[in-house]
Amino acid sequence: MLTRDQQLTLVAQAGRAPSAHNIQPARWRFAGDKVELFEDPARWLSVGDPTGRDNQIALGMAWEGMAMALSTLGLGLTQPEVSGLPYPPATQGLRPAASGLITPGASPDPLAAFVDARRAYRGKFHRAPPPQIKSLGECAAAHAEFVTLASENSTAQIANWYDDAAAAGLNDPRFAEELYHWLRLSPHDPGWPRDGLSAECMALSRWEAWGASIALRPHVVRLLSALSLTRLLASESAKIKSAARIVLIHAAPDVTIFDIGRRWYRFWLAMTARGFAGVPMSALADSPGHAALLAESQRLPRGNRLVNIMRFGPVPVRGIPRSARLPTAELMHAS
Repeated sequence: MLTRDQQLTLVAQAGRAPSAHNIQPARWRFAGDKVELFEDPARWLSVGDPTGRDNQIALGMAWEGMAMALSTLGLGLTQPEVSGLPYPPATQGLRPAASGLITPGASPDPLAAFVDARRAYRGKFHRAPPPQIKSLGECAAAHAEFVTLASENSTAQIANWYDDAAAAGLNDPRFAEELYHWLRLSPHDPGWPRDGLSAECMALSRWEAWGASIALRPHVVRLLSALSLTRLLASESAKIKSAARIVLIHAAPDVTIFDIGRRWYRFWLAMTARGFAGVPMSALADSPGHAALLAESQRLPRGNRLVNIMRFGPVPVRGIPRSARLPTAELMHAS
């Protein structure tokens, strides 16, 4: 039986798993030797994630985070019983997502040591030295079942596609409004220490954050869209071209999105262990046309579906700010 303090420590560790826009949909309950994972439907991107794919990935990552956290106590976690969750949710109450049993005798998972060090980096990368590039390739090869390195000569094309896809997203007023809701562009924002995308985690200077707080207001974005200027606002081309490599995350038809979330998190932590930071480029995966172009141009295994794309580069010497998280007590399902 876990003590309350142990439960809180485990939930805090599992809570470091990433989620789209840092919305943190995972909630937890412990009942004896049973661990239950719930989804908070209030933390679902109804416009950006209409099928719930991103939430299912985040829940899978959170589950894997819990398994790694338990391993540090010498405990294991059985394979989860995963619930199929329909979208849109029928109610706003917490929904059971997965459950499993705690088992004794597990060895510490070596990746657990890198959970606190993992970072998403949205700035420009410095050049990676050849030994680190080699290490990146070895890590991708070790996860080749669901990871493919994009060809190096395709980086400029992928950067161009990304800017097109991101601009198209901003041209949807509902998407722009939802994005703005989760932006934390000032430390004075009440959500700054809790959730969302903070200016410092987006590698924005004080003045860039100030400019973004104006330019990304929904009514301003609508005006820029009318003037065909959203591509200038959304462009990350220079940052993408600075990456050491671009990585495609994909899944075979028989692999659930929940399970790919678990695998993807482990890959990201393995890259962290090798000194890399990365960031998803979800606009490409969210655009059916661009997803198809990527799958074809990068020759994904036949039948596999593209899940997401990431760019990776060396962790900057100055470090990367730690993203906000909700208070651990709020992540516990009140029994």
